[in-house]
Amino acid sequence: MIGKAKSISHVSNAINYAQNKIKAVEINRNKVIGENGKEIAKEFRVFQNLNSRCNRNSFSFVLSPSIEDGAKLAETDFAKIAVDFLIRMNLDQNQHISFLHKDKDHAHIHIFVNRIDAMGKAYKDNYIGKKAQRIAEKIALDWNFTTARKVQQEKESRLASQITKAHEMILPQKPRDIFEYAKMMKHYGIELHLKQASNGKVVGLKFRIGKESIKASSVHRSFSAASLQKTIQRNLKSKSIKI
Repeated sequence: MIGKAKSISHVSNAINYAQNKIKAVEINRNKVIGENGKEIAKEFRVFQNLNSRCNRNSFSFVLSPSIEDGAKLAETDFAKIAVDFLIRMNLDQNQHISFLHKDKDHAHIHIFVNRIDAMGKAYKDNYIGKKAQRIAEKIALDWNFTTARKVQQEKESRLASQITKAHEMILPQKPRDIFEYAKMMKHYGIELHLKQASNGKVVGLKFRIGKESIKASSVHRSFSAASLQKTIQRNLKSKSIKI
């Protein structure tokens, strides 16, 4: 499960978007009675007016289980997950409202929380994205979901396999440099994004296949910009073995 978070200043528009999405369902709320974004934002401001120093005074969270995990859940399960997340974030007593989106196969939760509590204290947003993801990972483990880390590892393993196979096909063709190597890789559906220094030297790279990308170091350390260029040059100088 993936957890995303950010502090926002215009919660009214965000709530309206989440509420009016096709097949959107409200799954829980706390200390708000408003029927739309404008009314709920007005209720949030009662406490936000106690803290004039905080500009981005609301939180927007998104919790996304995998398509397979989400398909197994009832609306009540999503509601439990949203509440569990807020409790672990220590935000369950703040004003909040949550919506479930099921307009696509990938069901997910939107949660909007007043960052200012009843005492006028602002919840710290330092590394809020990382904190939200860490807690989402813990919830995923409790529910036996696929974690974001596992999804990332599976993606990297799949992409690395494709890149390695293409690499092994290209080397015997003896590309002259990394630029020609990049052109050859493109024939296999793999794009190289090369980072160049001011002198034109390639100092970094990542691979992209379709909409997915992977850092060179995640493929293997031998695919770093420096190592790959050395491999290309050694390969160019080596003699082809005739059978």
